[in-house]
Amino acid sequence: MKSFYIVTLGCKVNAYESEALSERLLDKGYIVDNKNPDYIFINTCAVTSESERKDRQRIRSLIKEYKNSKIIVMGCSSQVHKEDYLAMEGVSLVIGTSKKNCVENLSLNLRDQVDLNSRNFSYDDMLIKKGEHAERAYIKVQDGCDNFCTYCIVPFTRGKSRSRDYNSIIKECSNLLESGVKEIVIGGIDTGSYNYNNIDLTGLLKMILSLPYSDYRLRVSSIEASQISDEYIELFHSEKKLCPHFHIPLQSGSEKILKLMNRKYSLKDFQKKLDLIKEKISHPAFSTDVITGFPGETENDFLDTYNFLKDNMFMRIHAFPYSERKESAASHFKDSVPREIRLERVRRLISLSEENEKKYLESIKGEKVHILVEKQEGKVCSGYTENYLYLSAECLDQAVNTFIEKTIS
Repeated sequence: MKSFYIVTLGCKVNAYESEALSERLLDKGYIVDNKNPDYIFINTCAVTSESERKDRQRIRSLIKEYKNSKIIVMGCSSQVHKEDYLAMEGVSLVIGTSKKNCVENLSLNLRDQVDLNSRNFSYDDMLIKKGEHAERAYIKVQDGCDNFCTYCIVPFTRGKSRSRDYNSIIKECSNLLESGVKEIVIGGIDTGSYNYNNIDLTGLLKMILSLPYSDYRLRVSSIEASQISDEYIELFHSEKKLCPHFHIPLQSGSEKILKLMNRKYSLKDFQKKLDLIKEKISHPAFSTDVITGFPGETENDFLDTYNFLKDNMFMRIHAFPYSERKESAASHFKDSVPREIRLERVRRLISLSEENEKKYLESIKGEKVHILVEKQEGKVCSGYTENYLYLSAECLDQAVNTFIEKTIS
């Protein structure tokens, strides 16, 4: 009986795909073994140069530790830098980002199985039977990206934007809700671009919400400002099962830098979306991604970003220092910002994020929220609320995987 062990690096999409691969292997009769497996799969990340450094470091460590295992490298990094991994003594197979869960690949006597034609990948459907936690499941509905932001290599690692058949999504959601999952998180590489047979993301959410289950909630992992329609906002206004948490990547609050990044919105357009959400939805929670130190970013450009985030009270800010990727357009830009300044600006945004979360909590004082309990120690229960705050509250009996109400004080 063959055994396997999967190591996942990077994003939630990678985690989902690793889970799908694990379930496929188990269905084929393989067993999990992290001590002496026949196969070790490493699902790599390429979002930054630091991510790829960690990929290579982890792979070398695994080669050294598991001398009798076949090492299989897959994912975004191997898609664009397969030569690096094929050159590693001890790597048995390199796959890439297409057909990750194709177990049949293991029997092929071919070490290089990376399809370099990523812009023509079709959607690889992968169903999962369980989520990352008993109470929450992340579902991948879309892959790839057509935005070509100048700092990003995802359009090359993941290929063109392509959407999953909604029938498969509905089946997966139904199975997970039937199994007792209380929160479904809809995600992808560019989730807001979802469109299958003229059903967009708003239409997909409506289909999921029509399922005959009551005790659950639905969250969207991330959506671009340019993809938020009036109908999308109206759905969040009318459907209480939808979490009023909006993760909208900003990347920069400087009009100059946004243009250099090739983002698909102006700061004015972004603000209009936020204002409309605030107008329609009571106490929405905003989180975002920001890149500091993009080529040409001055202190004033950074302050534009800082003040925009402060004025709109983004209660969670994921800040990252700009990372040069030689495959990206921005790698040829001049006016590089010193790394120590990039990191110092990250620290300032992290501090602002902490301040904003406190202010957001203050703004909803007296409001009732619902904690999905993930952890219970005696009579103290903890978990995330619908607006993505991690809170604790007193609870009775066994409360894990149930909703408990808390009044913000």
